[in-house]
Amino acid sequence: MSILRFDGDSKTTVSLDTQVAAGGSNFSQGQKQLIALARALLRRSAIVVLDEATSSVDFETDARIQTAIREEFAGSLLLTIAHRLKTVIDYDRLLVLDKGKLVEFDTPLRLIEKEDGIFRNMCLKSGYFMELEASVRAKAERERMA
Repeated sequence: MSILRFDGDSKTTVSLDTQVAAGGSNFSQGQKQLIALARALLRRSAIVVLDEATSSVDFETDARIQTAIREEFAGSLLLTIAHRLKTVIDYDRLLVLDKGKLVEFDTPLRLIEKEDGIFRNMCLKSGYFMELEASVRAKAERERMA
């Protein structure tokens, strides 16, 4: 799968023949995340838990991975822990925690529209509010038309 390839540098090319050091110490954190994602793709699990699955990759790679996740796990229940709001903005439901407590749970559209809501404030502080809001509204419109 091309989404999971590493750059062409021979030092970072990974294949099925690549030797793995104890604990994967010969891979960067981002490479480890990509390998773990590849394993999850091959398993085709009904439930997939992603805990900061793309936190150690650049934004371009993250966007490509997010596209692959949405395509390849379309039939799975996807539980994602993420700090990057773009990662989860198009999910069906969002659960917002604050200091380990559940503070909000709803659709991204309802959460972003909620005045004084924690999720809305997170979006405002992100510097990407307009983009996030547009994404949420576009998804809601697509669902309405379907």
